[in-house]
Amino acid sequence: MKVNRNELLQVLSAARPALAKKEIIEEAVRFIFFGDILATYNDAICISVPFKTDFTCSVHGEELYKILSSIKDDEVDLKVEDNQLKITAKKTKVGMTTIVGEKERVSTLIEKLTADTKKKGFWKKLPKDFITGVSLCMFSASKDMTTGVRCCVAIKDNTIYSTDNLRISKYIMSENTEEMLIPARDVVELIKYSVVKFGISEGWVHFITNDGVMFNCRTMSGEYPFTSIARFFQAPRNEINVPSTVREIMLAAAVVAEGDVSVAKIVEVSIEKGKLLCKSEDKGKKWMENEVDIEGYEGDKVTFYINPIFFSQILEKSTSLYLIQGEEFPDKAVFTNDNFTHILALPA
Repeated sequence: MKVNRNELLQVLSAARPALAKKEIIEEAVRFIFFGDILATYNDAICISVPFKTDFTCSVHGEELYKILSSIKDDEVDLKVEDNQLKITAKKTKVGMTTIVGEKERVSTLIEKLTADTKKKGFWKKLPKDFITGVSLCMFSASKDMTTGVRCCVAIKDNTIYSTDNLRISKYIMSENTEEMLIPARDVVELIKYSVVKFGISEGWVHFITNDGVMFNCRTMSGEYPFTSIARFFQAPRNEINVPSTVREIMLAAAVVAEGDVSVAKIVEVSIEKGKLLCKSEDKGKKWMENEVDIEGYEGDKVTFYINPIFFSQILEKSTSLYLIQGEEFPDKAVFTNDNFTHILALPA
């Protein structure tokens, strides 16, 4: 069958995020052609894209993508012959070993997931700001999978939560939806797609775009601490407008601060009447201090330590800061902007 090379590359690109980086399961590193869809699966997420072929097989994903990217012709011919996917262009011929048949574990799983989504009334409309909400909250979830549900973005009714026990994010959506616990590492990929509907099956949540691209990801089981987290969102006061220049300062501080990787870097931030002071240092090599004038804070001096990249990410979303001290809960800094609120615990 003849196909447009660029169109095929677009289909492969849409499914590519679910290719496994390592061959733990043989087919998890492969593009799988089912005749009506092309799919990938990496033991956490499964992506399927509408794509009609006159053959079924699976082939190594990254190798196929790189081969097609290297061909310059607009059109290629694809066919399965002698257990190979054969690709023919004007001056290029390629043969790639395939797996043909229906006994492979991954193929069976994908077929089951697809069948589940075809049940009557399965798909439901997502709130229009669902992707906005999960993208704002995902960076507050724990990166440590051993923390269980705290590595998830959690959705209940019209609210999205995430926390790693040191910070909490909350986003209020325009509409209610069903409860979901989605690993934040999968949300990183999900937000690349313009999904409009969702459905839930046992152990999975499914999303689909208007073009029929389906993003399926495993959900986590466990009790998310919705009630205890909600208690931390008290009425804020002592509003401080953080100047936009602080974000630039944080990015500069990340260069100076000690640490081999960006997530390990820490800066000291102090807030007192009339000023915000940022200190960053790589001991024995370089240091930097930046002072910024602020208005609206009359309380005692507060000092906290934070990753500068993370702080700059917060300031992309909100420049309204509240400091809450001496209450029932631990001291905290609260950032808020429209429907989004982020809480950062301050050190004792």
